[in-house]
Amino acid sequence: MDWSNWLVVALICFPGVYFMYKTEDVHVKDDMSDRQRLIAHLVTVILFSGAGAFAAQRAGFNLYSNEAVLTGSIIGMICSIIHFIMYYGYLKPKITPKDFNEIEGHYRQMGILSRVFYGGVIEEVIFRWGLLSLFVWVLQIMGLNYSFSLYTSVFISSLLFAIAHLPSIKLVATEPKREMYIYAAAGNMWVGVCASISFTKSGLLAAIIVHMLFHITWYPIQALSKKNGGS
Repeated sequence: MDWSNWLVVALICFPGVYFMYKTEDVHVKDDMSDRQRLIAHLVTVILFSGAGAFAAQRAGFNLYSNEAVLTGSIIGMICSIIHFIMYYGYLKPKITPKDFNEIEGHYRQMGILSRVFYGGVIEEVIFRWGLLSLFVWVLQIMGLNYSFSLYTSVFISSLLFAIAHLPSIKLVATEPKREMYIYAAAGNMWVGVCASISFTKSGLLAAIIVHMLFHITWYPIQALSKKNGGS
C-alpha cells in the first residue's frame, strides 16, 4: 500500500466534495440529510483513493508522468469535440426544446465548480484510479495477459461509468426519452474511454485533465447557447 498516494489523492478530492455538497444542499431534495450526504461523499473518496493506492502501482499505473499535461490536453480536446457532436448533433435535434432546456437547466444548477472538481477529479479517482487499477490487477492475478487485462478493464470501468450516469436522467427530464439514454450511455462511455487511455498512458493527472477540460470547454458553449435562446 502506498500511503502517501492515498493521502494525496484523498486530499485533492476535498474541493469536489465541498462543491458537490453545497450544490446538493440547494438543488437536491431526497431522504438523505446534509450530514449523511457529506459522509457518503467522504467515505467514497477515502475508499477509492485507498483502492487505487493499493492497486495502481501493482497494475503499472502512476499518479502522473512528465507527459501528463500534454496527453490530457490533446485527448481532452478530442474527447470534447466528439462529445459536442453527440450532444448538439445527435441529442438536441431529436428532443423537444422543452426537454433540451430542462437538461441545460440541470447543468446550470450543478454549476461549473461542481462539474469540474467533482466530475473532473472524484469521478476519475473512482473509475480510473480505483476501479480500472483494481480490475487490471485482479485479472493479472488470475493469470490473464496484460493486454487483455488492460483492454477488458478499460471497457468495464468505462461501461460502469456510463451506467452510473443513467439514473440521473430521471432527475434531469420530466419525461425521459430513449434518445437521452442513448446519448448518456454513448457519451459517457466515450468520456470514460478517453480518460482511461490518458490514465493508462500518463497517470491520474492526465485523466483528470481530460475530464476537467471536457467540462471547462462545454461551459462557455452552453452559456452561449442559453444567450441565443437555447434552441
